[in-house]
Amino acid sequence: MRDAPPHLRIPDRLALAVRIWTAFVRVRWTTSVNPLPDAIARLGTVGTPARYRIEPRRLGSIVGRVLRLGPWRARCLWTALVLYGLLRGQGDGAELVIGLPLEPKDFDAHAWVEIDGKDVGPPPGRARHEELARYS
Repeated sequence: MRDAPPHLRIPDRLALAVRIWTAFVRVRWTTSVNPLPDAIARLGTVGTPARYRIEPRRLGSIVGRVLRLGPWRARCLWTALVLYGLLRGQGDGAELVIGLPLEPKDFDAHAWVEIDGKDVGPPPGRARHEELARYS
């Protein structure tokens, strides 16, 4: 699989947006009918290969932007699961990480994706959170 060019053409951008929204629907359905570890295992299976391989951090930013509609933004777990599935689909060894803030004041967890221990998003990524669970 070849790397995506620096600037995707309009048809490629539209196709990628459709892939992201399709992955989002799959994530919402899969997490609604499976316990989280099973859902992650299902979402991490390789499906139809992408036309281009997109650098992981770049893909994380794109997923974050596509899943934002006006003031509405998908929850971090769903966004991270979409990115996780897309990265696994293009052959990257992505891991989903769930954590709490370093100084938690409530029960709000956060999710992000890492490859080889490096945060690849979606934004804001790790954002000063301490890892509680890791799924690969």
